[in-house]
Amino acid sequence: MGAVFSEVVVQLFTLTNLVYAVGGVLLGMIIGSIPGLTVTLGIILLLPMTYGMETITSIIALLAIYVGGCYGGSISAILINTPGTNSALATTLDGYPLAKEGKANKALSTSLFSSSLGGLLGALILLFAAPPIAAVAMKFRSPEYFSLAIFGLTVIAGVSGDNIIKGIISAFFGIFIACIGLEPLSGTLRYTFNSIALFGGISLLPALIGLIALAQVVIKTVEERSEKMKASAESQTFTINQKEDPPINRREIRSILKTILVSTGIGTIIGAMPGAGGGVAQFVSYNEARRSSRHPEKFGKGSLEGIAAAESSNNTVVGSAMIPLLTLGIPGDGVTAILLGALILHGMEPGPKLFTEQAVETYSIILGLVICNILLYFLGKIFTRQVSKVIRIPYKNLGVAISLFCFAGAFANSGNVWEMILIVPLAAAGYFLGLLGFSVIPMMLGLILGPIVENNFTRSMIVYNNDIFIFFKEPISCAILIIAVIFTILIMRMNKQIETLAADQVDELHEEK
Repeated sequence: MGAVFSEVVVQLFTLTNLVYAVGGVLLGMIIGSIPGLTVTLGIILLLPMTYGMETITSIIALLAIYVGGCYGGSISAILINTPGTNSALATTLDGYPLAKEGKANKALSTSLFSSSLGGLLGALILLFAAPPIAAVAMKFRSPEYFSLAIFGLTVIAGVSGDNIIKGIISAFFGIFIACIGLEPLSGTLRYTFNSIALFGGISLLPALIGLIALAQVVIKTVEERSEKMKASAESQTFTINQKEDPPINRREIRSILKTILVSTGIGTIIGAMPGAGGGVAQFVSYNEARRSSRHPEKFGKGSLEGIAAAESSNNTVVGSAMIPLLTLGIPGDGVTAILLGALILHGMEPGPKLFTEQAVETYSIILGLVICNILLYFLGKIFTRQVSKVIRIPYKNLGVAISLFCFAGAFANSGNVWEMILIVPLAAAGYFLGLLGFSVIPMMLGLILGPIVENNFTRSMIVYNNDIFIFFKEPISCAILIIAVIFTILIMRMNKQIETLAADQVDELHEEK
């Protein structure tokens, strides 16, 4: 272990990695703060640019965007009452009222401190919790890996909203796209329609760019013209006045420390559950903070505890969602599903073998996440005011730049013009499916996890003489499938409760106003 740690220090602490970590955190803050952009979209757009980088550098850069984006969402939530990310929705409940009182700087500094501390604790929990889980998972074989991939698809329950059927259909569409081309074990051609261009299948990156990134540009551009988006754009914007509005002080920090620690625990548990993510964690933590607070009457009117609960929990999820990803290959949310694809594209197969066969890269990535959260605090103190000036950029202006990045990224994947052309029909499919109420995240999960399910199913059938019940005969595999069913039901119920809770809290706030 000592030799591995020495190698990690050499590989991680380089000027290149530090520069990309700093740049990634700043870029994530900007992306997260602009309503209409998302951390998922930012990572997809930047993924092609990491091709020429070392594996450690590229994954740290993407994680830095994730870390910065989670905090960046609170900037617009506090200043214009519009969360830049879904996981900053609860922040608006107390952040915007504080901004209306002329305390935007205090609200933002509370968010920054809570985000940095919650994210740091989540990364440290990942560092110490992941190796023991991976050690147990080393005993897994193809039936267990099949069941794990099925478990990973339970994320669909958490990202499908109130219509799980549409989520499943969307996932199957993603699996269908992943099946195009040569079957990996037998070499059989599937769904190519005699087109030579499809013999190699549809690469993961162009599919992600077309179905998610470019489709979102079209969707958001159309939405911006709606009356709802116009009303949001006309909402009052508050600025940061550092002279008249001091940041959070030591006494106030001490008053929210307990809330941060409790919310970190909640975020750790929920983040490690496939499909839950920061959106669920923030409202569970917010509700618990209000229930246990000495001053629950202040919640919804500008409570620092409310901001601390929401921001510490959703940033903790960054680290805790990486636990099932790195140890079992199961993404904890939509962003880690993209990171799963990024790891695969860079030659790393998430799962227990990471901690033995690629231990240096794995521990470098985990420690890199710790560094990114430390950098977030200092960069946030320096650049939050500057980042807050870009939140009012119209999406129609951003859409042109994002579209160019999409086409350039698709071309950079292989230098093939065909893949650049292919993202157009994929974007059209993503757009129309969105209009029909189908989420693209389940589609993305099917695209990434579908081949893993298929390959391990086929291997299991070969090894166990086509015994379809082998997945239930093997105790660990059977236990995983049972847990997957339980988690799916649990997450569906939790999502309904969180939607009700969020609606009630927002309604209470509007009534008090």
